[in-house]
Amino acid sequence: MRFQPPILLSLVISLSFSSCVFRPSIDDQGKVTVRPTHKMILSLGTREFNKIKKSRQISHDPRYTDPVNRVAKRLQKAIDIPEAEWEFVVFKDNSPNAFALPGGKVGINTGLFRLADNDALLAAALGHEISHATGNHAKQRTYRMIGLVLASAILWQSLDHQDVDHAGYHAAALALAGYLIDSLPFSRKLEYESDRIGAVYMARAGYDPRQAIKLWRNMEHYHALHGGQKNELLLTHPSDQSRIRALENFMPVAMKFYAESQGKGKQHLKH
Repeated sequence: MRFQPPILLSLVISLSFSSCVFRPSIDDQGKVTVRPTHKMILSLGTREFNKIKKSRQISHDPRYTDPVNRVAKRLQKAIDIPEAEWEFVVFKDNSPNAFALPGGKVGINTGLFRLADNDALLAAALGHEISHATGNHAKQRTYRMIGLVLASAILWQSLDHQDVDHAGYHAAALALAGYLIDSLPFSRKLEYESDRIGAVYMARAGYDPRQAIKLWRNMEHYHALHGGQKNELLLTHPSDQSRIRALENFMPVAMKFYAESQGKGKQHLKH
């Protein structure tokens, strides 16, 4: 469940060569901020998702699509954002992962179902991804990286490089390196936020939010079987243990929403 840096870099490179999509603004102190328009961010998210659908194999297996559609429908109703153009697509990929792009585009790998074998566990994963979209996390990451692109472009030109034709790509490459260094703590903060909001979303939909803790315990077990995780300081995402502890601390809040929902969600447990 991560926003993939290569996808983000592709979005930023597109923006780097589209000067018409930037909207400058100035504050009371005279500070000028240049950002892409919200509409363009959504458009690029949709375009990138369409590219992914063309390059990766889509699964139409009802063992995966039926629970995704069922849980996604319940979650959408619970958060009630009618203007959102949600799209959930299952990809044939054994890695237990999912991702979200601007515009309500969510991709789910078939491998995720090894860790999420009931609707509540799947709701934890989808709630997390939906919260990335509703929280505009991709936009926040993109804005942050665009700032690095612009700074890198200025640096590149100040070093008197003559390769003007490829300056945008050089700047994006420098920015990616800066992004990986500068934004690791920022990315982890967004992940914690999505874990909390996702737990509330699934609780509102009637799914037991404690299943979110189980999902990350399943992920921890998976990582243990596949070489473990790197040092958290080197990760864009918190460690599984850190997420579990944070969710345990947040659970009293999430359980209040679950009590209000009267447990309307169904587990659909496998036997």
